[in-house]
Amino acid sequence: MNFYEMILSRRTIRRFHPKPIPPQELEWLVDAARLAPSAANRQPCEFILVDEDEKKERLFPLLKWAAYIDPLGTPKEAERPAAYIVVLVNRQKTPDVGAHDAAAAVMNIIYAGMAFNLGACWMGAIDRAGIKQLFGIPEHCDVDSVVALGYPAESPVAEPMKDSVKYWKDFSDVLHVPKRSLADVLHRNRY
Repeated sequence: MNFYEMILSRRTIRRFHPKPIPPQELEWLVDAARLAPSAANRQPCEFILVDEDEKKERLFPLLKWAAYIDPLGTPKEAERPAAYIVVLVNRQKTPDVGAHDAAAAVMNIIYAGMAFNLGACWMGAIDRAGIKQLFGIPEHCDVDSVVALGYPAESPVAEPMKDSVKYWKDFSDVLHVPKRSLADVLHRNRY
């Protein structure tokens, strides 16, 4: 599969097989993240790799999984992620929000993970104060998001969007994700 095909096939994964991810591969994902584009090359992003069972267990309740299909979107205990990457923005490195830097870093994590057959769920609906406390994150660092990682135990499908952006599960437990069409979002030389 070439990179463009990876982009077209990428879907958010919320259910995982209970198989550990090799530590070296997790470090490679963080390495890919640190090499992402950064405004003025300030490089404000820092990362906490979470693969210890006790820390994963304590982090899990601080995450909100899938509002549209809750509780069906929250992974059962046997389907939880093998690891997480907490994405931080160090305020001492940048005067702005750093959200663009963090987004670029997260996309590098997600696509690098696909190269190792990993699925990912990028989460912004999180208890930031609880995460700061759990990991002893200093005041000058903001928690941007969390990326849950593991080997996929589901195969969500994209479908043309009709009336709603809400994703849903069918009777076979397949997640359907509505996406706007290219014709709906592409404007050439004017709006």
